Amino acid sequence: MSVDAIFERRQRAGAPRRATNADSDSVIDVLTAAFATDPVMSWIGRRDAKRDQGRRAMFSYLVKKLGLPGNELWTAADFSAAALWVPPERADLKQPWWDEVIMIPTIVSFTGLTGLARVDAFRKSADKHHPKDKPHFYLMTIGVDPRFQGQGLGSAILDATLASIDAKGLPTYLESSNEKNVPLYKRHGYIVTSEFRPAPDAPPLWGMWREAKAR
Repeated sequence: MSVDAIFERRQRAGAPRRATNADSDSVIDVLTAAFATDPVMSWIGRRDAKRDQGRRAMFSYLVKKLGLPGNELWTAADFSAAALWVPPERADLKQPWWDEVIMIPTIVSFTGLTGLARVDAFRKSADKHHPKDKPHFYLMTIGVDPRFQGQGLGSAILDATLASIDAKGLPTYLESSNEKNVPLYKRHGYIVTSEFRPAPDAPPLWGMWREAKAR
């Protein structure tokens, strides 16, 4: 792969646009692929032949239920990278009971019946560590096409989307589900506020907070 191609791809990731309904399938595809080997996603999700299908169902729900309505779903023009932010008014991820009911088939598709306890443990643990005393943007997910990982695309789209949040003067929060990404987030100004496991056999997550930066 040429240096020029990598540079151009990084430039596109560094100038993302808000995704529209027409982009949803492509964004779902890149996020589904990006998290194929994620430790926490793999622990929560089903372990059978429908594993990939279930993961895609979950990202489809997140994109269509949170990303597009919140208007904070961002994508590189070539769909090599995407980021889903949840705005402050929904950052606590609380839903009315009817939305919880609607979500049940998606959860079952993602985890299988045997994984329902795992997703429940994850949600309760994440909620316990999620800051609740200050309005903030929440980075629900960020992903790079596996073919292009290691080329700086994740850093580029993260910095670009953080710039728009910094302009609003608001802090941000995320959970890193992979230890190798913690240094990347630290380089962007995040600090670790918690490290926790949803269950004794679960991989760890790192809660990370970032105050708004002047640019």
